[in-house]
Amino acid sequence: MKNFVQAYWEFLLISIGLSLLVVCSLNHIFFWDTVQLGAKHATFFYENDLAISFLPNHIDSGHIPTFGYLLAVLWTIFGKSLWISHLFILPFALGIAWQLQLLVLHFFQRKYLIWVLIIIFLDTTLLSQISLVSPDVPLLFFFLLAINSIVKRSKWRIAFAFSCLFLISLRGMILTVPLFLFEVIWFWNKQENAKNRLVQLIKTGIPYLPAAFIFLVFSYYHFLQKGWIGYHENSPWALFFEKESFQGMIKNTFIFGWRIIDFGRLFVWLVGLITLVIVGVSQLRKSTQFKQLLLLFGLIVSFLAIPAIIYTDLKGHRYFMPVYIAFSLLVLFVLLELNNSTRWKRAGVSILIVGLISGSFWVYPKSVAQGWDSTLAHLPYYSLRQSMVNYMDKNKMDKKSIGFDFPGAYSQKYLDLSENNWSFPEVDFVNQEYILYSNVVNEFTDNELTELETKWEVVHEESYLTVQLILYRKKQE
Repeated sequence: MKNFVQAYWEFLLISIGLSLLVVCSLNHIFFWDTVQLGAKHATFFYENDLAISFLPNHIDSGHIPTFGYLLAVLWTIFGKSLWISHLFILPFALGIAWQLQLLVLHFFQRKYLIWVLIIIFLDTTLLSQISLVSPDVPLLFFFLLAINSIVKRSKWRIAFAFSCLFLISLRGMILTVPLFLFEVIWFWNKQENAKNRLVQLIKTGIPYLPAAFIFLVFSYYHFLQKGWIGYHENSPWALFFEKESFQGMIKNTFIFGWRIIDFGRLFVWLVGLITLVIVGVSQLRKSTQFKQLLLLFGLIVSFLAIPAIIYTDLKGHRYFMPVYIAFSLLVLFVLLELNNSTRWKRAGVSILIVGLISGSFWVYPKSVAQGWDSTLAHLPYYSLRQSMVNYMDKNKMDKKSIGFDFPGAYSQKYLDLSENNWSFPEVDFVNQEYILYSNVVNEFTDNELTELETKWEVVHEESYLTVQLILYRKKQE
């Protein structure tokens, strides 16, 4: 046991931290997109006795609903509850830690392992997703498993990892392309003739065939039954997939850049730029491992940027977690392995730790939409929402007539998995007497915020640190 702890103490330390995070989240209701991708999908399968079928159009996200189905299986075995749902995420979170340890040890000396792991896991988007019942956690696990499998040239594990990526989401499918190109480019034998290269390309592609088969079979039968693949014109998410104008693409490019540096990640870029100046380009060119990490980051960021830029609304912070990890590995490799200044190593690591911790407290003004599911800043929301509901119940207020918006306007049965079917209706300034405002809600326009502050009066307020909930009543004219 002592030898095991000595060999894997870094992994064990990170695992304890992740386990505590999940345990502290066991009673948290479903939040943000996890209501759709977790609670609604799983409830459909649970209520239909785990029958394997396609989802109804109003909750069909276009990808294979494996995550929701597995969650429904766990509910069937252990009972339908929030704590079972959150514990479902824990093995994948620990798997991420394990795969990261393996990947880090491939590029870094052992003495730097703990610092690399700490800095990567201080990313508030990654921690926030682990605190939720989010399909992006298993997606990230299989993404890292795929990279390790490629690096170790394990064909059967490549087949398994990419098959699982295809089973989780459309983004899992998108990630297949840059990782396949990474394998082809990095392990390409430039000494081979054209014929042998073709053979090599075919051999490289064979482990990817099971994933392609899964996609083709699902898409074929989905199209036969529903007549569409991915999304349809009446889909609740059809707007997200609308092509942007040229001006819109320019705007999306800036938003994508903002996502990359948001929530403390700005410090990763600053440390990276400073270290690049210190190390110098000539030294970077000599490092094979730097080129490998640069290639990995370049391919991943390029392919994930494409849908984020050309479509209307595919820019959620959580979509880019593979980019955050790939870039952090690149910066840390230059800082710790190529940089010879011990003083700057210590200073750089300190800046990264403090900067990333600060990211959990980045809150923008009311008029700026924020990815609340991708920051630990959202954590006070759960207790504040419950306190507000308790206030309404105590004062015998009809919650079904109080306007609230995403992420609060869902049936309670999908939020806390209870038998309660009540829900806050969506905000209607004309017909509602009460409106519940929260800075966690991104739906309010600037004009609506102004109207709330001038034509409505505060009835009750709950706030703590980064989150605020205010119950407004329309002023009598």
